Amino acid sequence: MSDTVQYESINVLTKNHDGPMPVLGETQYSWDADFACNPRVIRGVFANPLANGETYTYAMYYVGTDALQGNNNRIGVAFSSDGKAWKKYPHPIISPQSLIGYGVAQPVLYNSDHHSALRMFYEVSYPVSHHIEATSTDGVHFTDVGTLTTAGLDPANPNPSWGDMAYDPQTSYWYAAFNQPFRNASTTGGVAEYGQYGIQMYRIPDASLLTGATPWQLVTTVDTCLTGYESNFIPSFLRDPYGNLNVGSYPSIQMYTSISNPPPPWNATPMMAGKFGSTGNWDISSATWVPNQPLKALNRYFNGTTHEATTGWIDPLGGFSLQSTLGHLYESPQQGATVPLYSCKSGSTDYFVSTDVSCAGTRILGVNGYGYSAPASNLVPLYLCSTGTDHLVSNDSNCEGKGAGQLLGYALP
Repeated sequence: MSDTVQYESINVLTKNHDGPMPVLGETQYSWDADFACNPRVIRGVFANPLANGETYTYAMYYVGTDALQGNNNRIGVAFSSDGKAWKKYPHPIISPQSLIGYGVAQPVLYNSDHHSALRMFYEVSYPVSHHIEATSTDGVHFTDVGTLTTAGLDPANPNPSWGDMAYDPQTSYWYAAFNQPFRNASTTGGVAEYGQYGIQMYRIPDASLLTGATPWQLVTTVDTCLTGYESNFIPSFLRDPYGNLNVGSYPSIQMYTSISNPPPPWNATPMMAGKFGSTGNWDISSATWVPNQPLKALNRYFNGTTHEATTGWIDPLGGFSLQSTLGHLYESPQQGATVPLYSCKSGSTDYFVSTDVSCAGTRILGVNGYGYSAPASNLVPLYLCSTGTDHLVSNDSNCEGKGAGQLLGYALP
């Protein structure tokens, strides 16, 4: 087993590739002798960090360990002037305080002065997952500043691990993408999935990052419900070389996400779906959050045997046709709409919507969006109904003649 960090440059106009090529890996008999992973590169001016008289343009922060079992992970750094030839600082720069658990991981960097005034955010696994801010003036020696607040994060996803974090200097917001939990193997036919089913993107003002005076605000979710992919995890933001988000199609924000590709078919058994999330299917995709975009339509589909109500992906090979639009949901809690409506699946073909994040012990696909708990003149009700062979969602309390339905909440028309 071996980890390597790869370099690849792609000209988006000509499609010419430079690479991929391995540029960093383990160093035998060193602190990173067994694994070297989770790289983050930041641009700056790094003067003589290796005591060899050289000044470097790039610093790569990465995670490594000499423990074959994968614990005691530490964060190290390497320097380069071209992104290809890297020289390692010989010692780890961040080490865990406990040998229990994974250690420290997922470093995120921001260069505030375009030289070497760095802010690092990193994850600590023990005793619960939490995130630390540290600062440096030379790219090597870091001082912990404090623990990032958890105020406002999803209570259904306590102590979440993250994929990435980046800064928007136009609004002074930090954006962070946290992984949702792993599916319980009891919902995937006993198959342990190695990638989480979804990602939650949050933002918070810089001044509240440690205090939580203004809590984290959920802005969007990327999960199986939206994409169809069994796993959606460890995202990375598109940013400039110094860690700023105001690039590309800004104010839209783009993430590159790890996924399992292809999606399982609509009638996959729990075990089959779980196997689609295996490491052999891992790939890279992208997702974009557009601020102030329209509400998400909750559509009901039918293929002759099965109903599915979703705001997201529908299997194009499943024979589904649109029956109706049941209402519209917000992509995040806002405007008084705070009730999450989850997309769930029982067995091979029974899709249903629930307000229960555990989906009553069945397989969760993700969140369709957020509705209201109380009626109002401008809202439509949503009921969960049973046909006897599958479930459907209806605006009719009598389930279109099929009997009394279970009220889920209310949506905009």
